[in-house]
Amino acid sequence: MNLQKVDKPFHFLIFGASGDLAKLKLFPALYELAFQKRFRGAYTITGFARSAMSQNDFHRLITESIRKKYGKKTNAAALRELLAHCQYQQGQYDHPRDFKALGEALRRKHHEKIETLAYLATPPSVFKSIVEHLAGLRAVLGHKMKIILEKPFGEDEKSATELFHFISQYFSEEQVYLLDHYLGKTPVQSILPLRTSNTVLNVLLQGKQIANIQINALEEVGVGDRIGYFESVGILKDMIQSHLLQMLSLITMSIPIQQTPKAIKREKMHILSALRYGDKDCAIVLGQYKSYAKEKGVRPGSRTPTFAALRTHIDLAEWYEVPIYLRTGKRLNHRHAYIVVEFKKPAFNRDQALAANQLVIELAPEENIQIHLLDARGNRMQTHREVVSAESLACTGDDCLPEHGRLILDVFRSDHTFFVSFEEIIASWQFIDRVVRRITKDKIKVHPYADYSQGPDAQNALTACDGFQWYDADHL
Repeated sequence: MNLQKVDKPFHFLIFGASGDLAKLKLFPALYELAFQKRFRGAYTITGFARSAMSQNDFHRLITESIRKKYGKKTNAAALRELLAHCQYQQGQYDHPRDFKALGEALRRKHHEKIETLAYLATPPSVFKSIVEHLAGLRAVLGHKMKIILEKPFGEDEKSATELFHFISQYFSEEQVYLLDHYLGKTPVQSILPLRTSNTVLNVLLQGKQIANIQINALEEVGVGDRIGYFESVGILKDMIQSHLLQMLSLITMSIPIQQTPKAIKREKMHILSALRYGDKDCAIVLGQYKSYAKEKGVRPGSRTPTFAALRTHIDLAEWYEVPIYLRTGKRLNHRHAYIVVEFKKPAFNRDQALAANQLVIELAPEENIQIHLLDARGNRMQTHREVVSAESLACTGDDCLPEHGRLILDVFRSDHTFFVSFEEIIASWQFIDRVVRRITKDKIKVHPYADYSQGPDAQNALTACDGFQWYDADHL
C-alpha cells in the first residue's frame, strides 16, 4: 500500500502543549503518524506553553497521553521514535523574548530554513498574540510557515470578522488552515465522493426529492471540565455553528464540476448564506440536563443550553419547503452522530402509512451508510417489508488515521478541501447570531431534562410541525 508520507524536514509547533486538546487529540495523532512511519525526513516537534516543565516532564506528558488512548496496543519503539523528536519550550504567548528563544531553539535543531507548521491548541483569547509573534519568527525560520487554528473562530460574526482581518495582516489565505475536526471523520469525508461516484445518490440528494433531513450529534458525556468555556457559548455556538452546519452544507450543496477546494467552499457558502430560521412556534427547542446546575463553575440560575433542536430551511428555490432539523445535546442516553435523509413518498402511493425511503449516514459509534427501501410482496402488493442495504464507511488496513492525523497530513499537502474558510465561518455566525437574537426576543424556554434521557420532550413538537418525527438511529 502506498501510504502518504512527509519526506521533507519540518518543524511542528504546538502552542498550548500542556492543554487538553494537545493531550487528547494531537499527541495521539502524531504518535499514529510516527507509528505508520509517515515522517521520513528530519523533523522537530516543539511544545510551547506557559506551564513550567522539564524535557522529561514533557515526554512523560506525551507518553501518558498516548498510553491513555492506545493502552496495551502502544508500540514502544514508535513511542521512543516520536519522543526523540519532541522538545519543550516554556513561554508566555505575549512575550517577544520567549518567541525569540523559541526561534533560537529551532535554529539549533535545523540550521537551514525548513517548513514550519504551527498548531494553535490554545484558547481563542491568545490567537492574535501568537499569530503576531509567529509572523516575526519568519525571518529566522523562513517563509514556509502554515498555521492551524481549531474552533471556536470567534464568538459571533463581529469577532470572527475581526479575527479574519487580523490574521490576514500577517498570513495569506493559503497559509491558514481552520480546522473543524468533524471534517476529518471518514464518513464526513465520504459524502462528496459518494455523491460524485454514484449517479443515483446525486440525483436523489436534491431538494425536490426530499421530505426532510435530520442531522444529529448526541452525546452521553456532560460538559465536564469545559464549564468555563461552555458557560460562555452554550450548545448552539459549540456544536451547531460549526460541526452540524458543515455537515448540512456538504449534504445539500451542488457538486461543482471541478472539485477544487475553492469550488467546494463556494458551493458550501451558497448553502450557508441561504439558511433561514424557522417560524416562531416551530423553530427551536432548548434544554439543560438537570445536574448541570450543580457542576462547579456554573453560574447560579444559568440558562446555558446543553441541548438544542433547531428547525431551519434553505432559502433557495431547489430547497423550497424542505425542513432541515439539527439536534445536539449532552448527557443523553446514548452517544450517536448520524444524518437521515427522508425521501418523499410517491404521489400515487395510496398507502401513506408505509415507511419512507431513507438514506442514513452514521458517524458514531459505527461508521456506515444505509439505504432503506420497501419490498412489495403478494400479487396485489398487499404486504411490504423493509430492505436495508448497509456498507461500512470505516477505514480499514494500515492507512487508518484519527481525524487530526488525517487533517495534519492534508496541511503538509497544502490541501484545503476539508478545512473551513473564513467566509463559511462568518456566514455560519450570521445565521447563529440571528437565532440567538430570536431566542432572546421570543424568550425561548430552556427545558430541564433528566440526565441520560432522550432530552426534553418538547423536541418532538418541532418535527411534528411538518408531520414528521425524529429518527432514532438505534432503531433504523
